[in-house]
Amino acid sequence: MRAMKRALLALLALVLVWFVVRAIVRAFASDETRIRWVVEDMADGFNETRMNPIMSGLAEDFLEDSWGADKALARAGLAQMFFQSKEAVSNKFPYRVEIPEDEFRVQVHEGEPRTAEFDLVAQFEESKAGEWSSRWKAKVHAQLVLAPGGWKIRRARLDDGGGQRLR
Repeated sequence: MRAMKRALLALLALVLVWFVVRAIVRAFASDETRIRWVVEDMADGFNETRMNPIMSGLAEDFLEDSWGADKALARAGLAQMFFQSKEAVSNKFPYRVEIPEDEFRVQVHEGEPRTAEFDLVAQFEESKAGEWSSRWKAKVHAQLVLAPGGWKIRRARLDDGGGQRLR
């Protein structure tokens, strides 16, 4: 019984150390790193069909310039895609996105309010019968603002090269 208590305390201590180290890393991360984390969280949210990580990366006054979508329209479009797009065999969401590190550039601007821009390439893949294949590539240019909740995308422009969009 005593050995079990020690093991449990050691495990608790290890978890506490992990949280402290994580908090320290986050506290000293650069703005560029924080912006990359926002985008990575949004991509993970898309891949896991979770709306909150995507929407939390957008400012309240978000506007996508190429389609004219605001935050509410972006939410509605994603919800429709998440609920209606299903892969025939698995009945799961058939799309995922990857953002290649070498095609992701961030520039933070000095001054107040704190702003930044990023350029990236989003590579979307589609699953058919369990096999993933490239479906669509898009270049994204975004302007961000540092808000009380962290970096948020205020404006974005999507260039899909005239390619086929996701359904």
